[in-house]
Amino acid sequence: MRPVKKLKQNVKRRMRFCWGENAAIFFITAGGVSAVVLAWIMAVDFLRTAGIAEASGRRIDLTDGATLAVTAAALLILYIIAEPFRYGVKWYRLQQVRGNSVHARSLFSSYGSWKRAGQIFRLEAYLFLRRLYFTAPLAILLALGLYLVHKIQSSGIGAAYGAAAVTVLLLTAGVICAAAVFNCRFTAAAYLFVLAPEASPKELVEKSVRISAGKTDYLAEAALSSAKWLPACIFIFPAVFTVPYMQMVFTAAVNEIILSAEVGEDDDSTAGKKTERDGKRVRVVAD
Repeated sequence: MRPVKKLKQNVKRRMRFCWGENAAIFFITAGGVSAVVLAWIMAVDFLRTAGIAEASGRRIDLTDGATLAVTAAALLILYIIAEPFRYGVKWYRLQQVRGNSVHARSLFSSYGSWKRAGQIFRLEAYLFLRRLYFTAPLAILLALGLYLVHKIQSSGIGAAYGAAAVTVLLLTAGVICAAAVFNCRFTAAAYLFVLAPEASPKELVEKSVRISAGKTDYLAEAALSSAKWLPACIFIFPAVFTVPYMQMVFTAAVNEIILSAEVGEDDDSTAGKKTERDGKRVRVVAD
């Protein structure tokens, strides 16, 4: 595999031909999230005005059933709309880092077929189940942390609960780091899907785990290699350039892993055919 420095140089060259599309991806993503958030705020205000939700207190009050239901619906709608687009972006960027020029309409290619959308959600469901090893402990720790924060606010014994809350936060940070390393094994699954959408989720995930073995440090290096530019994103405008560039570098790293696995499989196949030919030759000589 090529070093990350070489990948970044290649991405810089490729970005000259697709800056517009990557900027469009950024604004479409930001606009979609903003629209859903705005719709959520309007829906919560309507519920409060109609007396369905509690009118007093904070707007973000997830202890209220109606507010919680609207929040869950907004997140579900955002997820359903965004996932096909996200996979279209993965295919587009994968083609770009491979040096292929593709039309921008390919970003929306996953919306053209109910079958393709169903395949995407099946893969996502399978990935979710495989990630439960760390999702469940993380959810438990977060729930415990929220409970302790509530106790700190309502109890006079703040020191004990405060120490416990800090401990829970440290454990949560540890679980998040471990989960990030663990989930690197599944990173290539989505990219393998856009290359072979007819493959089953199990085949895609197992192949992703197989080809990503021992490559966690490579992916981490690619993800963090441009992190020094992230502070500039607080000014909003630099994010239009920084975020797409970082995502393209990461895509290039995943592509290197996929290509190296394909080369290894080709070598194994060639070696197998050579061994078979040699075996036949030996049998002929023996006869």
